[in-house]
Amino acid sequence: MRRYLGIIISSVLALAVIIGLSAAGNVEFDRPSESELEPIRSSYNPGPTGTRAFYQLLEESGTNVARWRDSFALLKSNANQATLIIVGPFQRENWLSDGESSALQKWIADGGNALIVSRYPQAEFGDPMLQAKITAQDPNWYAAPESLVDPQADKLIAQPTELTKNLRELSLSTLAARMKFEPPDLEEDENESATPTPTPTPAPTPTTPAENAEAEAEAEAEEEQEPFLYAPVIHLGDKDGAVLADFQYGKGRLVFLSDPFVIANNGIAREGNLTLTLNLVRALTATENGAPRKLFFDEYHHGYRAQSNPLVTYLRGTPAPWLLVQGLLLSLLLIYSFGKRFARPLPLPRVDRHSPLEFVGSMANLQQVARARSLALENIYPRFKTQICRRLGLSSRARTDEIIASLRRQRLPISEIELRQTLSDAEVALAGEKIDDAQLVNLIARMRRIAGQIKR
Repeated sequence: MRRYLGIIISSVLALAVIIGLSAAGNVEFDRPSESELEPIRSSYNPGPTGTRAFYQLLEESGTNVARWRDSFALLKSNANQATLIIVGPFQRENWLSDGESSALQKWIADGGNALIVSRYPQAEFGDPMLQAKITAQDPNWYAAPESLVDPQADKLIAQPTELTKNLRELSLSTLAARMKFEPPDLEEDENESATPTPTPTPAPTPTTPAENAEAEAEAEAEEEQEPFLYAPVIHLGDKDGAVLADFQYGKGRLVFLSDPFVIANNGIAREGNLTLTLNLVRALTATENGAPRKLFFDEYHHGYRAQSNPLVTYLRGTPAPWLLVQGLLLSLLLIYSFGKRFARPLPLPRVDRHSPLEFVGSMANLQQVARARSLALENIYPRFKTQICRRLGLSSRARTDEIIASLRRQRLPISEIELRQTLSDAEVALAGEKIDDAQLVNLIARMRRIAGQIKR
């Protein structure tokens, strides 16, 4: 393990540096700038163009509200128990398909209520009968909210209805679109006179049972025809078109509001906007039996999809996926390089199988067999004397009298007699006088005892 410790530490440090550089280069510490040209209308967005304030207001006021994070094709069949709020625009990759538009229209026709808030509502509903355009001469998409407010918005109140109840000081933006409901190839021409409508020829009255059955089948077929945008109730509008229009769409109800500024975070609290918003919620959630409908905010087309992995959704838009890829590549590189040689070959370490005390034991045995007691004393006495002299601050060649005199001056806790006797016996033995094993052991024991007293 120690052989690869350096490689592992280097790899970890390299990975940390790469992650740090990637994070520093990709993480946005400031929120992305929002404007009416590029709004983010999601109820998750707390920015100026989001609708999180509207959602939290309903949630905290006890309204049964939730977020719809599935395709319109999965809308439940019990449409008479739900209301769907769709706020546009969507990102290009989330635009409605033809199948989703048909599913949404069928769901409303089966009894669902829907509020579509967009300056281009045909993109969120998909009906060519719906036409909308912004009438402002020079729209300033990047202007501050204060400069976007239309001071003449109250003039758009067309009639007193349940949606305009108690509505005063309305704060629409100057970017509010005007909606018209007509086939796309027909244009209004005020200079042309009205073409008289031909009177339809009445159908013959059936007289036989077969004719009666055929007439009933035709009537049922007419009733089962797909609903279309016809005869709207205009709540807000002017000569250029409607701003707030209400339809009975099959068994359901469909409301178009062409100015998202009314329910956006930067506009919902302005003057009468909150009143209009609450009127819309009350009207669209009311039922005949008194139990309010459940309210859903469409988040599927803002990119928050239920069928996606929650972890992937959470990390979407962050550099974390790239960091994981880099970490995976480094891990694969480390696994591939494991056991590979990157330098010159080195010999394997040789384990010393001998104990360090084996040499000492061998030398002691040889000296004992040879009776070389003086040789053993020569190995021990010089170190003992050097230790004594160093402690007393003398030269290792100092004589016995000098050592004793220095010991007296420093008053060390050492017996003067024992020290003198030990030095004398050792020097006599080294001079050639015979000494037996017992005397040698006794002399060495005294040396060790005195050396231990000096270290204290």
